[in-house]
Amino acid sequence: MCEPDPDPTRPADPTLYAYWCERSTYPLLRSGAPDTFERRSVPTATEAVRWFQADARAVAETMAPEARREALGRIDGGGRVRSIAALHRGRICGFSLGHGERWTEWTMRPYLAFAVPARHLLPVLPPGCCYCEAPHR
Repeated sequence: MCEPDPDPTRPADPTLYAYWCERSTYPLLRSGAPDTFERRSVPTATEAVRWFQADARAVAETMAPEARREALGRIDGGGRVRSIAALHRGRICGFSLGHGERWTEWTMRPYLAFAVPARHLLPVLPPGCCYCEAPHR
């Protein structure tokens, strides 16, 4: 008998999807590149939404009480199930939050992840180990 999949939200399709998550924080008074930028890949839509919620809750804790209550209502509201479903349908999900003099945006998007057996991976050579004697940049 097969072990049940520990994550029931993982698609049954043999094509494996992973989820790309990004967080960008911008100053409100300047335009241009974000002050901070974080990105990661997670194997399930549930983990992507869980990462976003934990990160957004941490940002909300720095807000004034009334703004925090409103932000936490949006973060912990019924959007979790809808976000997971949208990610499984191949849609991009996002959320933004203004806090103090900053603006933070989170995005999550599915992408095809190709599983490659270890025996097919190319070895990573240490610096200075090149056969051609060319300098490394």
